[in-house]
Amino acid sequence: MKKFKCIILLLLAIPFGLEAKMTVEDFFKYPQADSLKLSPDGKFLAVRGEASGKKEVYILDRKTKKIKQRFFFPKDYEAGQFYWVSNKRLVVSRNKKVGPLDLPARTGYYFAGDVDGSKKYQIWPPRNKAGASSSIPKGFRVVDTLDGDDEKVLAVMYERGYPGLYEFDVYSSRYKKLETGAVKGGSLLIGENNKAYVSIGVDDDDQNLILLYLKNKEGEWEKFAEFKREDGMISPLQVYDNDSKLLVFSNVDEGKSGLYSIDLKTKEKRLVYLLEGDADIEGYVYEFKYDDPKIIGVERQPNYPEVTIFDKTSKAYKIQSMLESAFPDKVVDIGHPTKDNRFAIVKVSNDQDPGSFYLYDSEKNKLSFEMKSLPWIKTEELGLRHPVSFKARDGLEIRGYLTLPKGQEKNLPMVVLVHGGPYGPYDRWYYDPEAHFYAYNGYAVLQVNYRGSGGRGRSFQFDHYKKMGREMQDDLTDATLWAVEQGFADKNRICIAGASYGAYAALMGVVKEPDLYQCAIGYAGAYDIKVFKYSDIYERESGREFLNDAWGYDSEEFAYERSPVNFVDKIKADLLIVHGTGDRRTPIEHYEVLTEKLEEANIPYDSLVKPNEGHGFADEDNRVEAYTKMLQFLNRNLKTRVTSARVN
Repeated sequence: MKKFKCIILLLLAIPFGLEAKMTVEDFFKYPQADSLKLSPDGKFLAVRGEASGKKEVYILDRKTKKIKQRFFFPKDYEAGQFYWVSNKRLVVSRNKKVGPLDLPARTGYYFAGDVDGSKKYQIWPPRNKAGASSSIPKGFRVVDTLDGDDEKVLAVMYERGYPGLYEFDVYSSRYKKLETGAVKGGSLLIGENNKAYVSIGVDDDDQNLILLYLKNKEGEWEKFAEFKREDGMISPLQVYDNDSKLLVFSNVDEGKSGLYSIDLKTKEKRLVYLLEGDADIEGYVYEFKYDDPKIIGVERQPNYPEVTIFDKTSKAYKIQSMLESAFPDKVVDIGHPTKDNRFAIVKVSNDQDPGSFYLYDSEKNKLSFEMKSLPWIKTEELGLRHPVSFKARDGLEIRGYLTLPKGQEKNLPMVVLVHGGPYGPYDRWYYDPEAHFYAYNGYAVLQVNYRGSGGRGRSFQFDHYKKMGREMQDDLTDATLWAVEQGFADKNRICIAGASYGAYAALMGVVKEPDLYQCAIGYAGAYDIKVFKYSDIYERESGREFLNDAWGYDSEEFAYERSPVNFVDKIKADLLIVHGTGDRRTPIEHYEVLTEKLEEANIPYDSLVKPNEGHGFADEDNRVEAYTKMLQFLNRNLKTRVTSARVN
């Protein structure tokens, strides 16, 4: 295989000399770019960034770098998804800006504009049907462009809950239904001939039951499988091989998780790739091909990120291998190529680099630097993020990451930084601004993927419902003791901190282990299980079922015993409690009931409350104020003998 020594890197020169120390603002201001997409002809570049304080999308001429079109939404709205529907037209969704701990708040509104700056307006819901929302389909998602037609695309929308495949005009907003799915919710999967072959959704009577339908020989919908998420999933990925086969991910059979091919005529299932180990699939690798690229590999993260390509003859494999040789110790993500299969955007990143974007020319085998996500971050001054693992007290292997200050590794003050969720999310190896912020200021930072976290298969997540405050908390305690035993942490200088569920765990940590932690920080936290009745989770039937199944909400005894607010009298550590009054996920009532109990018990605490902030602070000034206060709180309690980041 040809080595990648001949690749050309066109980089910006970096001047040498003394530079100012990174500030709190540097770690918590928003990126100038988080995603780049080339137009099909490769002449224009769509960039999504957040330099203004909220996401916007702008179109650049690829060669001159002049801005040709800009999508900026007023008030509390920002850009969401964006994609090219032709060489000259870009579609951008509008989201409501929410806190960084929350999921994107989609509004269902889509806008489009041409690269010459013209014809920018709302395309969904249709502008000419104002007030007729009950008579038009709901939702809007482009699933394919139509070759030879720059004005029309294929989109999935919903009528009476059923997904339909529509032909949609991206200028006039006119639409025509082509076919309807078999089951409510979910979506459709189309093939190369632009027909739907898969319909997946939820059962009318049981919202936890997922139904999968496939087309039979007569072209009619026929139920293929039904399953509950906690029992394993069959996730359709793509129709391929002249629309004769369906590629799916399946983890229904424990120990046999992997990619399978289903013959759409015989419905026979064949193993394509068996996953080894328990790490989930985080992404897929596609052929380096514009039209209908086939999945040829998977991305996983058992500790460090790994890319496995099972088609070693593909062009994508050769390009991936060459780029990984050019960027050792970096993760290489290759974007969708242009229509002539020549150009693609390549993103490289690692635990210190939040992301650098390049233009790859496959014809000349050449890379040209485009931009960095966070150019002000001095990656050479950051420490490394080390994968770690240990055995919990019951023998279960627990994994996580330890971020150390550059050049330091022993007897350090430590922050145990607990991720939220708790079920599903997990800490990963990539650049983490919060972990690096504390490490840059002299702290070891331990992040633990306790039982219940995502990333390690369904049993590691779903088998540990209702274990908060007990086994899940013990994992954090055992991790802390492990770090002390290994010599990384000074046992007398440890703080536990986190946001959302992480804040719950921080408070429960100083309740259960009053002599282990010197302080605790709770940010946008949940402290009383019964207060979830004010949460947006409780508004949905499925949310109420989840609270009952995972959090024991329907049991008065369980909710009392597992809520740290009821045991504040055990706390010896110093506390900092941070919250926003507009938080709908963990509403301000959590903060109010906790601080009321603390005051009744005469337990002092520091606090910061910001009006109108949601699940995590979205306003950049508020973010900087919050983390400045957190750092000062840590320095005061753990008495670090290092110079902290300069605060402007």
